Amino acid sequence: MKISIFTVTSGGIKLAKTLKKFIPEAKIYGLKKFLKEDDDIRPIEPDLKTVVRDNFSNLDYMVFIMATGIVVRTIAPYIKDKYQDPGIIVMDEMGQNVISLLSGHIGGANELTIKIAQWLDTNPVITTASDIQRTMAVDTLAEKINGKIIDWILTKKITAHIVNGQKVGIYWDDVESIKLPSSYEIVNNIKELLDYDYGIFISNRELERDELGEGEKSILQIYPKNLILGIGCRRDTPEDIILESIKKSLAKVNKSINSVKKISTVDIKADELGIIQVAEKSNIPLEIISRDEIKKIEEMFETSPFVKKTIGVGSVSEPCAYIGSNGGEFLLKKEKNQGTTISIAIEKREDYR
Repeated sequence: MKISIFTVTSGGIKLAKTLKKFIPEAKIYGLKKFLKEDDDIRPIEPDLKTVVRDNFSNLDYMVFIMATGIVVRTIAPYIKDKYQDPGIIVMDEMGQNVISLLSGHIGGANELTIKIAQWLDTNPVITTASDIQRTMAVDTLAEKINGKIIDWILTKKITAHIVNGQKVGIYWDDVESIKLPSSYEIVNNIKELLDYDYGIFISNRELERDELGEGEKSILQIYPKNLILGIGCRRDTPEDIILESIKKSLAKVNKSINSVKKISTVDIKADELGIIQVAEKSNIPLEIISRDEIKKIEEMFETSPFVKKTIGVGSVSEPCAYIGSNGGEFLLKKEKNQGTTISIAIEKREDYR
């Protein structure tokens, strides 16, 4: 968690130090005139607006111990949207109130606000309607299951529907252990979603065209990010070839690229430009697996003497997918195409909270 605490008073520095005991990784910024030589605190130089500007896009959370008005005017030029902005939290220097100001759901400000209030035995201020009514916003549901949403307009409509006291049906391809408020009702058949004004389809496969007819317009898909791609390729394989191979492999097992959590490859491919470009442009994290890790389990997989002689291990895509998925189930093994080899595993899951 990347988090910084900003304050402009001596009392605020005292509170920031107390808060840092609960969040050791937090960095504190304060006015230079209030700092002591032995303080592990960064000076606010040349001014608060500049420091906030330089940090805004690089942090997960920003905690301000100062007046809300100062914070609003300071962050206003840098706000983009709730999918990119950090969670913004405001506190008074006495620590009486902890306010979730911005990015309450996706940015996690609501959750951290509650934690801070518990640590300091003070008052959390949450103003999002779904939280006040003890319901669950759709983006919060997606966050809890590490899911990806594409249609944010429909997401807002469904959350408003829930806030207004209406029910939403959920069809889950693989029902998980998660506690849902009464506003969500699990159905056993995807067609039953049409009995509701709005429905949610949770699956790592694409909702097929005409699967729900005209009613599909009111159905939101959430893609659980639980697929791991293990990839090996010949040196200097172009980005477009690798991406095409990925799409073909996913199509073969009827899975969506939106559900890919990460791409895993061997350390010797850490500088493979085509793989790096695919990961960056698809916004998919790239995980590098060491050959020492692969050697521990490579006897589980079919190996190639030529590959072993060349790079020191006899298999790449399968062990990388296996390690990356924490020993998950394979959906596809060693799909070869135009100099690439791709394996797909579904991540071994833990129950959601």
